[in-house]
Amino acid sequence: MAWNEPGGNNNDKDPWTGKPKSANPPDLEAVLRNLRNKLTQLLNKKSGSSGNNETPPTAKIGGIGVGTLGILILIMWLFWGIFIVGPAEQAVILRFGKYVTTVGSGPHWIPRLIETSYPVNEQRISTYSYSAEMLTKDQNIVSVAVAVQYRVGNARDYLFNVVNPQESLQQATASALRQVIGRTNLDEVLTSGREQIRHLVQTQITNTLEKYQTGLIITDVAMQPAKAPDEVKEAFDDAIKAQEDEQRFENQAQAYAMQVVPIAKGQAKRLLADANAYQQQVVLHARGEITPFLAILPEYLKAPGVTRERLYLETLQSVLNANSKVLLDTNSNNMTYLPLDKLTQVGASNAALPATIAAPAATTTTPPPAASTDQSSTSTTTNTSPQLPGGYE
Repeated sequence: MAWNEPGGNNNDKDPWTGKPKSANPPDLEAVLRNLRNKLTQLLNKKSGSSGNNETPPTAKIGGIGVGTLGILILIMWLFWGIFIVGPAEQAVILRFGKYVTTVGSGPHWIPRLIETSYPVNEQRISTYSYSAEMLTKDQNIVSVAVAVQYRVGNARDYLFNVVNPQESLQQATASALRQVIGRTNLDEVLTSGREQIRHLVQTQITNTLEKYQTGLIITDVAMQPAKAPDEVKEAFDDAIKAQEDEQRFENQAQAYAMQVVPIAKGQAKRLLADANAYQQQVVLHARGEITPFLAILPEYLKAPGVTRERLYLETLQSVLNANSKVLLDTNSNNMTYLPLDKLTQVGASNAALPATIAAPAATTTTPPPAASTDQSSTSTTTNTSPQLPGGYE
């Protein structure tokens, strides 16, 4: 059955959803129509209180009252003043062309034709690239390129302080980059100084934009690889190769130094330790040798003559006890007793000594004849020393 057939009960249903029309939300046009009708009836009642039921010709324009038209225009004007600012935006409000305020995200209302809003996205990151050939501090030409990332930091300054903020950014970038490259050597531009150059360029651009109040904020500056112009590329490559060779030789020299220097330091420390040990040994040995003399010194100071005589006798005794020679006084007529058994023991002990020590004693190992009174066959030596203990003279 068609929806518009006579006698059908489908006039109260929506032909698309099948639901009663009363279940659908009211149409905005219908609401406005009803409102207009009510306002028209109200105006008609006020005009009919004078006894005339007809609406004056001046109160109707095309079947719509002047008051109703004014109210509709007022409603439309009110709705027209509503605007919504996005989460990442800021809106600048002008009143008759003069700055009033800056509003944040959310719904706002302004009286149209009196005030105007200019929304600006302050979170959007934009990129600007710049490249050119520049002269370095050491009079070399190099091609440098940078990529500048920026965003709007102050909507009012961005819109009204400068005519073209992007063009101001381009000029500031070119000026800062040329100034920094002109104060930097070619080696730093190509190798180790790239990070410092990037930081200096970003700082210079930021200071310039803040000075002119462009409303832009520099978020990052990316340095692109620098290269030489095509006209001097071969010479430039040779220079880079020479620099690389220089760096390689320096690294090899440092590696050799790190290998040799610790060994030399270790040898020097060992020699110093040996010298210190020898010094301590000699000093301690010398102190040990002088200790007996220091012990005898007080006695020597008390009786110098007696002490000298005793030292002399003790020294002769220690020397002659280890010798096989017999010393006799030719002026004495006394009979001398020679202990042959002790002399034999002394000769045997001298024979057991090393050759370098026993050699002097071996030349005189033959003792003199026992109890001989023949002065011509006896080894004699004039001795003016005092008589020795133990039967020796």
